[in-house]
Amino acid sequence: MIGKIAPQFEIPAIMPDGKTAAVSLKHSIGAGKWLVLFFYPRDFSTVCPTELNDLSDRMAAFEALDADVVAVSTDSLASHLAWQQTPREKDGINGAAYPLASDFTGNVSQAYGVLDVRDYTSQRATFIVDPTGVICYCVMHADLVGRETTELLRVLEALQTGEACGVNWKPGDEQLPQEEV
Repeated sequence: MIGKIAPQFEIPAIMPDGKTAAVSLKHSIGAGKWLVLFFYPRDFSTVCPTELNDLSDRMAAFEALDADVVAVSTDSLASHLAWQQTPREKDGINGAAYPLASDFTGNVSQAYGVLDVRDYTSQRATFIVDPTGVICYCVMHADLVGRETTELLRVLEALQTGEACGVNWKPGDEQLPQEEV
């Protein structure tokens, strides 16, 4: 999917303030922002709160890079709200700083190729979409392995340079000469 136009979507979400609103691809890219689309299997699961809480704790870094973050699962809005209101020490994500979108029909997960039809859940996948709507990054993890927010931020910033960035590149480092890509 790298280099392809991201599938359009508009789905309901629980916002950080607990209210319901629609989130969409066009909202982010229409505002000239990058979008980090974060699919996950289930609310109230074992691995998900570890990565979703870490993501929330690092939202200022995503905002500094002019990126919206939207978390998506096939769970209902009611489940999202209950999870958002559950304290972290009880495996909740209280204080989540980004929308929790409900892909209850599975259409968005299917469009992005991450719908697990065996149990009708989203697989643990991340997409970075640039402000023109092009998918620049996608990665999928096994359900038992959480994603690392620092690496996601490094990749986002590397993509924003528009240059070749080596494996050990970190913000502030020089990019590689183009002939070495």
